[in-house]
Amino acid sequence: MSLQNAVLGILTYSPMTGYQLGKIFDKSVNYSWTASLSQIYRELGILEKKGFVTSEIEKQDDRPDKRIYYITDEGKEAFVQWLEDFPENFASPKRDEFALRIFFGSQLDDAEMIRQFQKFVKEREEFGKIMDRQKTAVMELNRSIKKTTEKTSDQKDELYWNFIIKRAMMTNEVLIQWAKECIGELLKRRIRGGSK
Repeated sequence: MSLQNAVLGILTYSPMTGYQLGKIFDKSVNYSWTASLSQIYRELGILEKKGFVTSEIEKQDDRPDKRIYYITDEGKEAFVQWLEDFPENFASPKRDEFALRIFFGSQLDDAEMIRQFQKFVKEREEFGKIMDRQKTAVMELNRSIKKTTEKTSDQKDELYWNFIIKRAMMTNEVLIQWAKECIGELLKRRIRGGSK
C-alpha cells in the first residue's frame, strides 16, 4: 500500500497526469520508495477503482488527449489515516544483496572481498555526491511542482523533504564508515597471514 500512498500524497499537491506524477515522483519520493512509471499507472488504476482518485480526459488540439488524475475526499481521508496510523514497528525489506554476499564472504579470498568492499565504498561515495546535489534540488522540486501543477509547496514541505535527504546522507556516511572498517580488518588479517 505504500506506493499507493506515495501516489496519493503527491496528488494532494495538485491534480496531474500520470506522466507528471512520475516526473515529480522521480525528483522526490523515489529516494524512499522506488517505482517505475508503469507501476505508478497501475496504482492509479487501482486507486481509481477504490474511489480514492478520479480522472478525466482533457482534450488537446495539437497533441494527444491527456488523462488528469484528482485525489478524492475519500482518497485524502485514506491518505491521512495512513499517515496517522503509526505501525507497531517499521520493518525495512530484508533484501540486501551486498550484505548477503558479505555473510558468505569466507568462501572468497580476502583480496577479493577487499575489492568488493572498495567498490561498495566508491558506489556509496557517488551516492553521497548525488545526495549533496539533492539538497539544492529541493528548491528545484518546488519549482517543478509549481511548473507541473501551477501550485508551489510551502516551507513546511521543504523542511520534511530535507529530513529525508538528511537521513539518506547520514545512513550513507555510516555505511561508508562500516565498509572502510571492514577493509581495515581484512588488511590486518592479511598482514598477520590469516588470509586464504
